[in-house]
Amino acid sequence: MHASLVPSAIDLAALIAYVLGNPYLFISSSTVMTTGLVIGAVALVTVPRGAPVLRLVAPPLAMLLAYFGIGSIVLATEILVRFHGAIPDATETQFASGVGHLLGAAAGVAFLYPHLRRRSRRVWVAANAGASAYWTAQVLVLTPPWFAFAGQLDAVRAVALAALATGALVSAALWRRAPPPR
Repeated sequence: MHASLVPSAIDLAALIAYVLGNPYLFISSSTVMTTGLVIGAVALVTVPRGAPVLRLVAPPLAMLLAYFGIGSIVLATEILVRFHGAIPDATETQFASGVGHLLGAAAGVAFLYPHLRRRSRRVWVAANAGASAYWTAQVLVLTPPWFAFAGQLDAVRAVALAALATGALVSAALWRRAPPPR
């Protein structure tokens, strides 16, 4: 199969044959996470608009999706830039995966959009802190397999944890400055 961002009919047929022949190789923890988060966002659309669960769940879920989509495309782009000359097919495949994760995350946020308006700053700061904590646990416990691309696991994990720690510190600083709830 030739890796490209716009697959041909032959590419799609080869992908289907590959998945049917090797289903456990195709499904990774990051694919499962993306699917679960998007399904959660779609499920929230069925909840009545004024339901209290939306006030609680929609902002953190949107932040989780945003972190995941942005983090996936940043890592995929970094892999493409650093290793494309040495291993072009693998880097293009990783980049296509990053684009897919970004699009999936964007779709989830789009489903949530009607439920994200008119939320206080404190709600968004708490949602950011929750997303930082969630992704820190994911990186430490279920490190995505593509973090280890080309033997870079330790470096990528360190950068990801540093970015998440920065997000947590920003949340703490913003929480202290946010106006008290009314």
